[in-house]
Order: sequence, then structure tokens, then C-alpha cells
Amino acid sequence: MKKIYLLAVTAMLAFSANAQFSDDLESYDLGPLEDGNWTGWAGLESDLAIVTATRSFDGAKSAVINTALQDALLLTGNSPASGTWTMSFKMYVPSNKSAYFNIQGSDVPGGAFLSGDIYFNAANGAPGLGEDLNANAPATFVFPHDAWFDVKLIVNMDAATYSIKIDNADSIIDSPFNAASTNFASIDLYYASDTDEYYIDAVNYAEGLLGADEFSADVFTVYPNPVVNTLNIKSASAVDNVTIYDVLGKEVLSVNPDAISPSVDMSNLTSGAYLVNVTIGNASKTIKVLK
Repeated sequence: MKKIYLLAVTAMLAFSANAQFSDDLESYDLGPLEDGNWTGWAGLESDLAIVTATRSFDGAKSAVINTALQDALLLTGNSPASGTWTMSFKMYVPSNKSAYFNIQGSDVPGGAFLSGDIYFNAANGAPGLGEDLNANAPATFVFPHDAWFDVKLIVNMDAATYSIKIDNADSIIDSPFNAASTNFASIDLYYASDTDEYYIDAVNYAEGLLGADEFSADVFTVYPNPVVNTLNIKSASAVDNVTIYDVLGKEVLSVNPDAISPSVDMSNLTSGAYLVNVTIGNASKTIKVLK
């Protein structure tokens, strides 16, 4: 009975850790990205996003879509069928370049799109203008070129609607799903035209309607990543708690620094991947860290 209980607790912790995540792209090697929540549509290397050091929002790396055949998936990891979930990230689209994504109800080829085709300066024909070609509720919005901007996707599985905020402006509001689907599976980052070149960084995913301070890259950053012995947390406010889980969801370390920009001793942890959950006031986020 005790063994069953421990397994249940471990499974619950693993689900909790995987149901929300943050990804600053810093832990990946340069080149094709198939790791963690990143994969490709058809399982081919040509599908994958590319980790690049050409530009980044925070740190040294980001993911880029700029080559024919790229069709990358940014997975939610838990494919929720109910509740409200938010996926946010930073995007950069250079002048005279385009971008595209859609919200997937399935990560299986041929699965349902929750959104329409969402274009940014489609085929370089409308600089600064985006459009969602949802058959049920087509919409347009504005975005900046040559600057990192916020993209926030709010998916309400119970109401079967999604909203999109660009730099916190309501760009698409409660648009009905484009097709019947029971899950929020992924964001499809696709090379839609020969003018496509766009960068993704500072990805955050969690349940609920995230406030402006929650899961923002401006709240805190962690370094180095990979870590040797000491993980440093750079923050403007006092960090209340740091809890570290292994990849199975088991808690391996928890500290309450109650200090601005604390350091956490990870020297006793074995080499591998960890999920580091940092809490500051009412905001928290989980970051993947390698050791």
C-alpha cells in the first residue's frame, strides 16, 4: 500500500511539473531542436526548429524558422481537454520577413486545428499586419517588425474558444475553435512561404489566465544553464521558495531563500535534467535546468 501511495505521489508531482513549464532555449545545443517540448510534425530532422545564436530575447539563444520544410511542434506536454491554458512566448520578425503558426488540437499529422492559419506579414505582402484565417471568425491584428514582442495564447477548452494578445493588446478575442477537437496539443511553427524568418524565445505554459508578472522573463532569470554546482537566480524581488524536481517529478531539493537574487547549492545532485520551480509572491514558474 505504501509503495502504491508513493507511486501515486510521484505521478502527481510529475504531472504537476510537466503541466507547466518555461523554456529560455539556453540549455539546448545549436542546431536542430528535438528535446523536451520540441519536436517535428512528421518526425523528420527537416521539420525541426533550429536553435540559433543569431539573436535572442534573453540569454544567447532562440529558435528560428527560416528554411523550407520546417514544420516544428511546440508541445503543451499534457494535451488538456478541459480548463483554460495559456501559452506565451517572445517573437521576432525582421523587416521584409514573415511568420506563421497555428494552434493544434492534435500533434498527429492531419489532426484538427483549433485556430485558423495565423500569418504575420503573409508572404511579405502586409508589413506589420497579422491575420487569423479562422473560417468561423477571421480577424486581423498589428505587430512590430525588428523588435521582440509578446505573444500570449489563451485557450479555453470548456468554451471551445481561444484569444491572442500581442504585446498585451487584445488582438483576437474568444474566437471559436476552427474545428472540433477535445485537446490543446501544441503550437505548429511552420515555414509557410519563402519570406518566412521568425524567432521564438522565452516560452511559458501554464493553466489559467496568467497575469502580467506571472511567468514573465522579466521577473527573474537563472544562470548558468547547464549548472556545475551553484544555480544563481537573478531577481528584482525576494525569492520565497525554490523547489527542484527530477524528471520523474520527485522533489530532490527545496529551499526558502527569502532574499533577492539568491544562489542555490546543487552540488549534491547527480548529473541530469531537473525542473526548478521558483516562487516570488503569488507568481511562480518552472524552468528546465541541466547539470
